[in-house]
Amino acid sequence: RPPMLCAGCPHRGFFYELGKLKNVMVSSDIGCYTLAWGEPFNAGDSGICMGSSLSLGHGFQQAMDKKGGDTKVVSVLGDSTFLHTGVQSLMDAVYNNSSTVNVILDNRTTAMTGHQENPTTGFTAQGDAAVETDIPGICRALGVKNIVTIDPNDLSAVRGALKEALERRGEGPSVIITRWPCALKKFSQADKAEFPNLFKERYHVVKDDCIGCKMCLKVGCPSITFNSVEKKAEIGLDCKGCSVCSQVCPKK
Repeated sequence: RPPMLCAGCPHRGFFYELGKLKNVMVSSDIGCYTLAWGEPFNAGDSGICMGSSLSLGHGFQQAMDKKGGDTKVVSVLGDSTFLHTGVQSLMDAVYNNSSTVNVILDNRTTAMTGHQENPTTGFTAQGDAAVETDIPGICRALGVKNIVTIDPNDLSAVRGALKEALERRGEGPSVIITRWPCALKKFSQADKAEFPNLFKERYHVVKDDCIGCKMCLKVGCPSITFNSVEKKAEIGLDCKGCSVCSQVCPKK
Protein backbone atom coordinates (compact mmCIF):
# COMPACT_ATOMS: atom_id res chain seq x y z
CA ARG A 1 0.00 0.00 0.00
CA PRO A 2 1.18 3.60 -0.45
CA PRO A 3 2.47 5.61 2.54
CA MET A 4 -0.42 7.05 4.51
CA LEU A 5 -1.35 8.84 7.72
CA CYS A 6 -1.57 6.59 10.80
CA ALA A 7 -4.89 5.26 12.07
CA GLY A 8 -6.35 7.96 14.30
CA CYS A 9 -4.16 10.72 12.84
CA PRO A 10 -5.77 14.11 13.57
CA HIS A 11 -4.76 15.37 10.12
CA ARG A 12 -7.00 12.87 8.30
CA GLY A 13 -10.34 14.67 8.60
CA PHE A 14 -8.85 18.03 7.69
CA PHE A 15 -7.10 16.83 4.53
CA TYR A 16 -10.10 14.76 3.49
CA GLU A 17 -12.13 17.98 3.30
CA LEU A 18 -9.31 20.14 1.93
CA GLY A 19 -8.62 17.69 -0.89
CA LYS A 20 -12.20 18.04 -2.15
CA LEU A 21 -11.99 21.80 -2.69
CA LYS A 22 -11.69 23.23 -6.20
CA ASN A 23 -9.56 26.20 -7.33
CA VAL A 24 -7.39 25.90 -4.23
CA MET A 25 -3.60 25.80 -4.21
CA VAL A 26 -2.26 24.00 -1.11
CA SER A 27 1.06 25.38 0.07
CA SER A 28 2.33 22.57 2.29
CA ASP A 29 5.32 22.18 4.58
CA ILE A 30 7.62 19.62 6.20
CA GLY A 31 5.88 17.19 8.54
CA CYS A 32 3.69 14.08 8.76
CA TYR A 33 1.03 15.95 6.79
CA THR A 34 3.30 15.84 3.71
CA LEU A 35 1.75 12.38 3.28
CA ALA A 36 -1.48 14.16 2.31
CA TRP A 37 0.11 14.99 -1.05
CA GLY A 38 -0.66 11.51 -2.33
CA GLU A 39 -3.73 9.35 -2.65
CA PRO A 40 -6.47 9.56 -1.58
CA PHE A 41 -6.29 13.26 -0.56
CA ASN A 42 -4.09 14.81 -3.29
CA ALA A 43 -3.88 17.88 -1.05
CA GLY A 44 -0.45 19.39 -1.60
CA ASP A 45 1.05 21.52 -4.36
CA SER A 46 4.32 22.85 -2.95
CA GLY A 47 6.78 22.20 -0.16
CA ILE A 48 10.31 23.53 0.26
CA CYS A 49 11.57 23.76 3.84
CA MET A 50 10.28 24.09 7.40
CA GLY A 51 8.07 27.15 7.80
CA SER A 52 8.08 28.11 4.13
CA SER A 53 4.43 27.24 3.46
CA LEU A 54 2.98 30.48 4.82
CA SER A 55 5.39 32.79 2.98
CA LEU A 56 5.27 30.82 -0.27
CA GLY A 57 1.48 30.75 -0.10
CA HIS A 58 1.43 34.50 0.50
CA GLY A 59 3.60 35.13 -2.55
CA PHE A 60 1.49 32.88 -4.76
CA GLN A 61 -1.73 34.54 -3.59
CA GLN A 62 -0.31 38.01 -4.29
CA ALA A 63 0.57 36.93 -7.81
CA MET A 64 -2.85 35.38 -8.41
CA ASP A 65 -4.68 38.45 -7.09
CA LYS A 66 -2.69 40.76 -9.38
CA LYS A 67 -3.28 38.46 -12.32
CA GLY A 68 -7.01 38.41 -11.64
CA GLY A 69 -7.22 34.66 -11.12
CA ASP A 70 -9.75 33.00 -8.84
CA THR A 71 -7.34 30.48 -7.24
CA LYS A 72 -7.23 30.74 -3.45
CA VAL A 73 -4.31 29.59 -1.32
CA VAL A 74 -4.50 27.42 1.78
CA SER A 75 -1.14 27.25 3.56
CA VAL A 76 -0.60 24.37 5.97
CA LEU A 77 2.01 23.61 8.63
CA GLY A 78 2.32 21.92 12.02
CA ASP A 79 2.56 23.46 15.48
CA SER A 80 6.30 22.88 15.97
CA THR A 81 7.03 23.97 12.39
CA PHE A 82 5.02 27.13 12.99
CA LEU A 83 7.27 27.98 15.93
CA HIS A 84 10.40 26.94 14.02
CA THR A 85 10.11 29.55 11.27
CA GLY A 86 6.41 29.91 10.47
CA VAL A 87 5.83 32.79 12.89
CA GLN A 88 7.97 35.12 10.77
CA SER A 89 6.15 34.10 7.61
CA LEU A 90 2.74 34.78 9.15
CA MET A 91 3.99 38.15 10.41
CA ASP A 92 4.99 39.13 6.87
CA ALA A 93 1.66 37.88 5.48
CA VAL A 94 -0.17 40.16 7.93
CA TYR A 95 2.23 43.04 7.26
CA ASN A 96 1.62 42.78 3.50
CA ASN A 97 -2.16 42.43 3.90
CA SER A 98 -2.30 38.93 2.42
CA SER A 99 -5.61 37.18 1.79
CA THR A 100 -4.34 33.65 2.45
CA VAL A 101 -5.90 30.99 4.65
CA ASN A 102 -3.23 29.70 7.04
CA VAL A 103 -3.76 26.41 8.87
CA ILE A 104 -1.76 25.37 11.92
CA LEU A 105 -2.10 21.65 12.61
CA ASP A 106 -1.61 21.41 16.39
CA ASN A 107 -1.21 17.72 17.23
CA ARG A 108 0.36 18.53 20.61
CA THR A 109 3.84 17.19 19.77
CA THR A 110 6.66 17.18 17.22
CA ALA A 111 5.42 14.02 15.56
CA MET A 112 7.50 13.58 12.43
CA THR A 113 10.94 13.54 14.04
CA GLY A 114 10.45 11.60 17.26
CA HIS A 115 7.72 13.09 19.46
CA GLN A 116 10.04 15.50 21.22
CA GLU A 117 8.47 18.34 23.18
CA ASN A 118 8.16 21.87 21.80
CA PRO A 119 7.10 25.20 23.32
CA THR A 120 3.39 24.47 22.72
CA THR A 121 3.30 21.21 24.71
CA GLY A 122 3.95 22.55 28.20
CA PHE A 123 7.14 20.52 28.78
CA THR A 124 10.85 20.93 28.12
CA ALA A 125 12.92 18.37 26.23
CA GLN A 126 13.90 16.92 29.62
CA GLY A 127 10.24 16.47 30.58
CA ASP A 128 10.08 19.34 33.07
CA ALA A 129 6.96 21.49 33.23
CA ALA A 130 7.20 24.66 31.15
CA VAL A 131 5.08 27.59 30.04
CA GLU A 132 2.85 26.49 27.15
CA THR A 133 3.14 28.86 24.22
CA ASP A 134 -0.28 30.17 23.17
CA ILE A 135 -0.60 29.77 19.39
CA PRO A 136 -3.84 31.81 19.04
CA GLY A 137 -2.23 34.48 21.23
CA ILE A 138 0.80 34.66 18.93
CA CYS A 139 -1.48 35.02 15.90
CA ARG A 140 -3.43 37.83 17.58
CA ALA A 141 -0.17 39.57 18.56
CA LEU A 142 0.93 39.47 14.92
CA GLY A 143 -2.31 41.20 13.92
CA VAL A 144 -4.43 38.31 12.65
CA LYS A 145 -8.09 39.15 13.24
CA ASN A 146 -9.78 36.00 11.95
CA ILE A 147 -8.73 33.03 14.11
CA VAL A 148 -10.69 29.85 14.80
CA THR A 149 -9.74 26.63 16.61
CA ILE A 150 -11.51 23.41 15.58
CA ASP A 151 -11.57 19.67 16.20
CA PRO A 152 -10.16 18.23 12.94
CA ASN A 153 -12.10 14.99 13.44
CA ASP A 154 -15.37 16.92 13.06
CA LEU A 155 -15.82 17.10 9.28
CA SER A 156 -18.65 19.63 9.46
CA ALA A 157 -16.47 21.93 11.57
CA VAL A 158 -13.60 21.57 9.08
CA ARG A 159 -15.89 22.34 6.13
CA GLY A 160 -17.38 25.35 7.87
CA ALA A 161 -14.03 26.80 8.92
CA LEU A 162 -12.53 26.43 5.44
CA LYS A 163 -15.61 27.86 3.73
CA GLU A 164 -15.75 30.90 6.00
CA ALA A 165 -12.03 31.59 5.73
CA LEU A 166 -11.98 31.24 1.94
CA GLU A 167 -14.89 33.66 1.61
CA ARG A 168 -13.06 36.40 3.53
CA ARG A 169 -11.67 38.61 0.81
CA GLY A 170 -9.86 41.83 1.64
CA GLU A 171 -9.94 41.17 5.39
CA GLY A 172 -6.32 40.11 5.80
CA PRO A 173 -5.06 36.58 6.41
CA SER A 174 -7.14 34.04 8.30
CA VAL A 175 -5.83 31.36 10.66
CA ILE A 176 -7.45 27.98 11.33
CA ILE A 177 -5.96 25.96 14.18
CA THR A 178 -6.78 22.25 14.29
CA ARG A 179 -6.22 20.92 17.80
CA TRP A 180 -6.17 17.20 18.58
CA PRO A 181 -3.29 15.00 19.85
CA CYS A 182 -1.24 12.69 17.68
CA ALA A 183 -2.48 9.12 18.11
CA LEU A 184 1.04 7.88 18.88
CA LYS A 185 2.12 10.36 21.54
CA LYS A 186 2.32 9.76 25.29
CA PHE A 187 -0.63 11.69 26.64
CA SER A 188 -0.03 14.16 29.45
CA GLN A 189 -2.51 14.86 32.23
CA ALA A 190 -3.31 18.11 30.42
CA ASP A 191 -4.13 16.12 27.26
CA LYS A 192 -6.44 13.81 29.19
CA ALA A 193 -8.17 16.76 30.85
CA GLU A 194 -8.70 18.68 27.59
CA PHE A 195 -9.68 15.62 25.52
CA PRO A 196 -11.55 13.35 27.99
CA ASN A 197 -12.59 10.72 25.41
CA LEU A 198 -9.17 10.52 23.79
CA PHE A 199 -9.08 7.33 21.68
CA LYS A 200 -11.36 5.44 24.06
CA GLU A 201 -13.74 4.27 21.33
CA ARG A 202 -13.31 1.76 18.53
CA TYR A 203 -15.41 1.45 15.39
CA HIS A 204 -16.55 -1.62 13.51
CA VAL A 205 -18.60 -2.25 10.37
CA VAL A 206 -22.13 -3.53 10.74
CA LYS A 207 -21.98 -5.98 7.85
CA ASP A 208 -25.75 -6.08 7.34
CA ASP A 209 -25.79 -2.31 6.77
CA CYS A 210 -22.64 -2.03 4.62
CA ILE A 211 -23.49 -1.53 0.93
CA GLY A 212 -19.90 -1.91 -0.31
CA CYS A 213 -19.70 1.62 -1.72
CA LYS A 214 -16.03 2.01 -0.62
CA MET A 215 -16.57 5.59 0.52
CA CYS A 216 -14.77 4.76 3.76
CA LEU A 217 -11.66 3.81 1.79
CA LYS A 218 -11.40 7.42 0.59
CA VAL A 219 -10.37 8.61 4.05
CA GLY A 220 -7.08 6.79 3.61
CA CYS A 221 -7.07 4.96 6.94
CA PRO A 222 -4.77 1.91 7.18
CA SER A 223 -7.23 0.32 9.62
CA ILE A 224 -9.91 0.02 6.91
CA THR A 225 -9.80 -2.75 4.32
CA PHE A 226 -12.27 -4.10 1.79
CA ASN A 227 -13.26 -7.76 1.70
CA SER A 228 -13.52 -8.44 -2.03
CA VAL A 229 -15.33 -11.74 -1.44
CA GLU A 230 -18.05 -10.38 0.83
CA LYS A 231 -17.89 -6.95 -0.85
CA LYS A 232 -17.97 -5.35 2.58
CA ALA A 233 -15.63 -2.96 4.38
CA GLU A 234 -13.79 -4.09 7.51
CA ILE A 235 -12.11 -2.16 10.31
CA GLY A 236 -9.07 -3.60 12.06
CA LEU A 237 -8.11 -3.66 15.72
CA ASP A 238 -5.77 -0.70 15.26
CA CYS A 239 -8.77 1.66 14.94
CA LYS A 240 -8.40 4.68 17.24
CA GLY A 241 -12.02 5.81 17.02
CA CYS A 242 -11.52 9.15 15.26
CA SER A 243 -14.99 8.66 13.64
CA VAL A 244 -14.02 10.15 10.25
CA CYS A 245 -15.03 6.98 8.35
CA SER A 246 -18.37 6.93 10.15
CA GLN A 247 -19.11 10.50 9.09
CA VAL A 248 -18.27 9.71 5.46
CA CYS A 249 -20.28 6.47 5.35
CA PRO A 250 -23.71 7.03 3.71
CA LYS A 251 -25.17 4.35 6.02
CA LYS A 252 -23.44 5.84 9.11
